[in-house]
Amino acid sequence: MKSLKTKVIALVLGCMLLSSFVIGSFSILSSKRAVSADSAQIMNLICENKTQEISALLSRIEQSVNTLTLYASRQIESTEKFKTDSAYVDQYTEHLTDIAINAATNTEGAMTVYIRYNPEYTSPTSGLFCSKSSTDSTFQPLEPTNLSLYDSSDTSRVGWFYEPAKNKKGTWMAPYLNDNINIEMISFVIPFYVDDVFIGVVGMDIDFSVLQTIVDETNVYQNGYAYLTDEKANLIYHQDLPRGTSLMDYNNGEFREAAEMLLQNSSENSLISYSYHGYQRKAAFRSLQNGMRLVLAAPISDIDKQANLLILQILIASFVIVALTAILTFIFTRRLVKPLLELTAAAQKIAAGDLSISITHHSNDEVGTLAESFRETVKHLHKYISYINELAYRDPLTGVKNKTAYLEVANKMDELARLKRPEFAVIVFDINGLKNVNDTYGHDFGDILIADTCKIICHTFKQTPIYRIGGDEFVALLENDDYKNSIQLLNQLQKDIDAYNEQPHNTIEISVAKGIAVYSEATDYTFQDVFKRADNAMYYNKAKMKSSV
Repeated sequence: MKSLKTKVIALVLGCMLLSSFVIGSFSILSSKRAVSADSAQIMNLICENKTQEISALLSRIEQSVNTLTLYASRQIESTEKFKTDSAYVDQYTEHLTDIAINAATNTEGAMTVYIRYNPEYTSPTSGLFCSKSSTDSTFQPLEPTNLSLYDSSDTSRVGWFYEPAKNKKGTWMAPYLNDNINIEMISFVIPFYVDDVFIGVVGMDIDFSVLQTIVDETNVYQNGYAYLTDEKANLIYHQDLPRGTSLMDYNNGEFREAAEMLLQNSSENSLISYSYHGYQRKAAFRSLQNGMRLVLAAPISDIDKQANLLILQILIASFVIVALTAILTFIFTRRLVKPLLELTAAAQKIAAGDLSISITHHSNDEVGTLAESFRETVKHLHKYISYINELAYRDPLTGVKNKTAYLEVANKMDELARLKRPEFAVIVFDINGLKNVNDTYGHDFGDILIADTCKIICHTFKQTPIYRIGGDEFVALLENDDYKNSIQLLNQLQKDIDAYNEQPHNTIEISVAKGIAVYSEATDYTFQDVFKRADNAMYYNKAKMKSSV
C-alpha cells in the first residue's frame, strides 16, 4: 500500500513538472500553431457557412427559372405551329405571362422575368418581358428588346440571349447596372428546347443587393470582412475597391499571389496570405455555384492578438496547476488509494464481461467522478446490450418485428404445441401492387406504401405481434382476445383500409391480400403447417381480388 502511494505521488508530480517544463519552453510556438489552425478553421467555417447561404439563395433562383422553363416547354403543342403561326405564338405568350409574373413574385430579389423566343422562327420582339420599377413595386409587362438590332456577338446588349443558347445550359451572367431603375442586377438564363428545336430562353434578373447584404453581414475578428470576385480574380464587390479591378494587376501586383490562389475552387482548410495597403492579411475563400468566389479576409494583427492572449493564459494556468497539484497530491494520496483499488477490481470484472459489479465509493473529486463514470458505464452497457438485442429483432422500415423474431417465435410455438394444446391463429398479409408502385413512383413511395399498410395493420391488431417476413409480406400471430375475434378484426382491417383510400391526400391506394389459418392439433404438426395454410389462403384471396378487378 505504501509503495502504491509513493508511485502515485512520484507519477503525478513527475508528470506535472515535466508538463510545466514543456509548456514553459514551447508555449509560444504551440499557441501560435494552435491559433493559426483555429483561425484557419474559424475563417473557413464562416466562409463555408456563408457560401452555403448564398448557394441556397442561388439554388432557389435556379429552381424558379428551371420550373418556369419546364412549364414553358411543356405548353408548346407543336414546334412547327410555333414556327409558322404567329397567332399561336401570341396566345402562347399571353398564357405564360401570368405564370412568369407569379414565379418572379415568389422569387427572392427578382426584378425582371423574361421569356424570349428564337428570332429565326418568330418576330425579333416576340416573347414577354416583365419588370419592376423599384424593389417595392409590382411586375409590369414591357416591350421586349428587338434582337434584330444587335449582332449576336454584342454580349453587352444581347449576351443574355446568345450566351446561354451557345452554352446549351443554364448560365449565370455577370452583374450589371440597370440604368432605368438604378439597381445592380445579376441574371440567370436557361435556353429551352422542344423536340431538339431551340425555342428561346427563360431568365430572371435578381437584385444584386440581396447578395451584397449577405456579403456585408459576413465578418470575422475585429476588422475582417468579405468580398466577391469572379473566377479570374476580378473584383465583383468590395467595400473599398471598384468592380472590375483585377487583383492580378492591382497596386503593382500586390495581390498577385493571392489572386492566383483564387483561380482554384477553395482554400480548403488553409488560409492564403497577401498584403493590402502595407498590412498583412489572411483570407479563406470558397467558390459559389455561379462561378464567383466569396473571400473572407482579416488582418494578421487581429489574429495574433488572440495568440498573445492565449500565451499569457497558458503561462498563468501552468503555474497555478503546478502549485495546486503539488499541494493536493500530498493531501489526497491516502484518500485516493482505497477507491483506486476498488475501481481497479471493478475494471477487471468489466474486462472479463462481468457487469454485476457494485462500486460503493462516493466523493466529490476526480476519483468520485471516475467511480460515477464506472457506474454509468455499466448502466449504459446494459442499455446498449438491450438496445442491440432489440435492433436484431426489429424491422427498420416499419418498426415491427422482423423475420429473425418471426423464426424465433415459430420455434417457440412448435415447443408450445408439443407441451400442450395452444389456441392461436396465423394471418398472412401481402401488399398488392407494390412492384407497380416501385416501378411507377420509385422505391421511396414503395417504402411509404409498406409503412402505411403496416400502420393500419398494427392499428387494427393492437394486441397482436406483427412480423414483417418479406418485402411486402407480414404475419400476425393471434392469441387470446384477438384470436377469438379474428374474423371481426379482419373485417375491421378492410374498413380501415377503405377509410385510408378514401382520404383525398392519399394518392396511392392500399390493397392487401389476407389469409388466415387456425391451429388444429389434428392436422398441424408444426407452426410452419399453420403458416402454409394461411399463406395458401392469402394467395387464394389475392387471385380472387385480381379476378374481381
